[in-house]
Amino acid sequence: MRPVSSKRRFQRAHTNVVSVNFSSLQAPGNMHAGEPVICSKCSAILSHISCIDNEKKVWKCEFCEELIPLDIEPEEVPTTEDVTYLLEPAMTTAASTMSGLDQSLVIFCVDTSGSMCVTTEISGSIKLRGTSQLKRLHSFIEADEIDQRLPSQLGHSVTYISRLQAMQAAVDHQLGEMAKNHPNRRVALITFNNEVTIVGDGTQREVIISGDKLTNEDMLIKIGTELSLPQAIKSSRHILGEKVYNLEEGGATALGPALIIATNLAAHHPGSKVILCTDGKANVGLGKLEEENTDEQTAFDFYTKAAEHASAKGVTISVITIQGTDCKLVQLGTLADKTGGQVNIVDPLKLTEEFGNILADPIIATRVKAKFILHNDLYVVDENDPNSQLSRSEYNAGNVRCSSTITFEFAKRSKKKKVTNVSEENLTEKNETAENETASEQVSNETTTSKSNESSLTNHDLPFQLQIEYVDIEGNKALRVLTRKMPSTTDRKITEDNANLEVLGTHVAKKSADLALKGHFSKSRGLALMNQRLAWRSSHSESSSTLDRAKYKTIYSRIQSMENFVQRKQMQEISAFGRTRSDSEPSDEETSPTHLALPSSSSTSPSQKKQKRSVKKKLLERCLQMDDGMANMMYRLRSVDASELSAPIPDRSSSKSSKSLDENSKRK
Repeated sequence: MRPVSSKRRFQRAHTNVVSVNFSSLQAPGNMHAGEPVICSKCSAILSHISCIDNEKKVWKCEFCEELIPLDIEPEEVPTTEDVTYLLEPAMTTAASTMSGLDQSLVIFCVDTSGSMCVTTEISGSIKLRGTSQLKRLHSFIEADEIDQRLPSQLGHSVTYISRLQAMQAAVDHQLGEMAKNHPNRRVALITFNNEVTIVGDGTQREVIISGDKLTNEDMLIKIGTELSLPQAIKSSRHILGEKVYNLEEGGATALGPALIIATNLAAHHPGSKVILCTDGKANVGLGKLEEENTDEQTAFDFYTKAAEHASAKGVTISVITIQGTDCKLVQLGTLADKTGGQVNIVDPLKLTEEFGNILADPIIATRVKAKFILHNDLYVVDENDPNSQLSRSEYNAGNVRCSSTITFEFAKRSKKKKVTNVSEENLTEKNETAENETASEQVSNETTTSKSNESSLTNHDLPFQLQIEYVDIEGNKALRVLTRKMPSTTDRKITEDNANLEVLGTHVAKKSADLALKGHFSKSRGLALMNQRLAWRSSHSESSSTLDRAKYKTIYSRIQSMENFVQRKQMQEISAFGRTRSDSEPSDEETSPTHLALPSSSSTSPSQKKQKRSVKKKLLERCLQMDDGMANMMYRLRSVDASELSAPIPDRSSSKSSKSLDENSKRK
């Protein structure tokens, strides 16, 4: 039976996007004496653009027009657009660090399960540290079976590198780099197979956690919290390196318990990092993912809670999985997503480079909260709740790096919105060229608002304010406030011709990936399509340059790769259910005419509540069924910044010939 084509309505894309990069938090703005004066109605803060009646001592808020009584001197009014308030100074304790001295913790939490013995072939004869375990394994193999090769391999020198050996070389290399460049960092090692081994800095006696303790979260938190802090890497580098090369693979994967211990150890120092490296699904203790009867909602809640706890403590978790494995990255990825860490699937021979990338991007602020405030004739667009039209939006960014970026989209309040009808069936087909998409949009069914009905704010400067509350690396709690007036226009051509493609691309990449991760496949693809059309018009306008067109091609080729993943998932649904399941349909096993028909009553009925629960269940199912490749793409785009998105796409053709281990892994 041919699936019925249904029309879905997607709002026409526009250029009303604000991008916030947190790199400026490294250095505070103009420090302002006194406390911020806050509007009791909209939470805006008194700024250099505020209108003050000095006689009546009243401030008329430029955002909501509320009258706020003032009790300040004229010199206390901010005079610049960028102001920083010190909310709480850092506590002075014996554990306080000297300014600029990096004493943060780096916890390597690594998998040593049996699958870490899987090898990768590389050309050449390379002697590696950590090969003694392989030699022991060879002792159990018949002599004529040790070196079995295909005829084409005869006469060629090759070396087989296990995942564990690659990980050992990568960790040892980073120990050496930190000893040279960050000698006061404190580094610890925690390994996991069917039990958890706390190696620490190598100078302490190893602690093994096993049995019932692996399912006791309170016990694991207590163990991690009470562990002794590791020594500075300048003192422990050599002994810890030896411990790394003494590791052996074997057993199952107690990832969850190891994660809890590592996170609570790192929590001793905000800004610390946990690097989690694994090659398989967790299958022992808390957070099990492998068993067929595993309650995935329980596992999802476990990793979400662990991520939120780490973020609150100022700990960043990065998740690295091995290429060619299934680790349920859609679950593990939330650890990095919520803590400001990184997610990637890596060739084992590239682990050294990946670890280096993670450690080279330090945390510059923790407990970061951003608040975006608009004039009350504008509202913040929320793709997850289109009916929400609030004039402010709050975002809990947690831990941020120099590259961390968030975006906000806003729109003008209006009774009518411009929309474009897009067929569900068309969304499952390969997109046509951008030129054809643009042409089709021009003749699509649109509802327009006449200029005579525009607000009096049209073509006037509008106020915008960004408030960022954060704790810096010294422990000071501060509030940074940026306030600007920006010009507005009703001329769409002017806005599109002057659009910043990097800002728009970053926004659509983040939002589309976020929607896909939440199971809203059609919304994700619709958002990407509408914005691609806008970007094509902007980059091919009369005022555009060759550089603009090159940026368009680079940025939207990456977004197209993401859209292709989502399209394939929808095609799988067509194969399984005979149709593309829309984002608002209930789970298939609960589908019935009663469930699909919405009651006419405006109030929420029991059947509506049941359908909402079914939709929520279906969205979670969609999310948890993502393969690791798709999950990796979505998490990476959710955290992408403009420079990464617009960077030239590397040539993959020569990637195989560049495989190598770090020279430090070779025995001298």
